[in-house]
Amino acid sequence: MAKFKVGDKVRLTGKFLRSTGQFVGGDSRSRWEVLHVDEGKHGDPDMITVNQPKHDMSFWTAEEIAANPLLKWRRINAANLQLASKPDYS
Repeated sequence: MAKFKVGDKVRLTGKFLRSTGQFVGGDSRSRWEVLHVDEGKHGDPDMITVNQPKHDMSFWTAEEIAANPLLKWRRINAANLQLASKPDYS
């Protein structure tokens, strides 16, 4: 699994996009900056927080967001991401 660090530029993998039918538009062209890495088992990143605001903030109260500002950003499973500079032949 790829290792990501804060500040890396990432995008969704071609394999993930094909498996979800996202061949063109939106997410297929999006590039994000890594804001936070939630370490998973054995030191591999599990969930990556990127600099795309979430569309629905109704899950959390203003107090919860104030206590953890990362809640307002999109989280993506690290297995579905690759560095944006890497060509995608998968």
